[in-house]
Amino acid sequence: MSEKQQTKLKIIDTALEEIEQQGFENLSLRKLASNCGLTTGAFYRHFANKNDLFMVLMLKLSATLTSGVGQKNIHSISPRKELLFLGENIFTLFSEKKNLVDFLFFNPVAQSIYAKNEKIQDTFPLLKTVHQLIIEIIDRETLDLDPTTTFIQVWSFLQGYMLLVRNGVTQFDTELLADTLNSLLLKKGM
Repeated sequence: MSEKQQTKLKIIDTALEEIEQQGFENLSLRKLASNCGLTTGAFYRHFANKNDLFMVLMLKLSATLTSGVGQKNIHSISPRKELLFLGENIFTLFSEKKNLVDFLFFNPVAQSIYAKNEKIQDTFPLLKTVHQLIIEIIDRETLDLDPTTTFIQVWSFLQGYMLLVRNGVTQFDTELLADTLNSLLLKKGM
């Protein structure tokens, strides 16, 4: 690994640590560069701006959350159970590292990505995996559901539920997650 690649990885790891400790709203590029032993100018040789850094950080977190999902083997679980497992992983990470999940779901760059077309969304492993699992569930169970609409419903539920938990309105409940995902993934008219 080149020195440039090592420096970029150090910036990424340090940024994630700082976000975890103090939240993405308080991330200062000047302080981040200093904590990495860099000048602000040296930082900009690796990232064009804060949005560029946020995009890379989101990709890394997204890949981490989905790393165990979709790796089919002889004893593979159903796509429905994989979706539940992924939801549980998100909430587990949220309970352990709230600021990182806040960053992944609610930073301004994330919001702009979610609003863009599917091509851009497909570069994010978490979004792509949720899309793929929904399509697999619909195909495997021959459900009369539109994959895009169902994705929006599932994604909205996950974000809304996370906000309720984050704001102390309720506590995470695996059964509620499973029941809601199952109700969103039923044949129409049932």
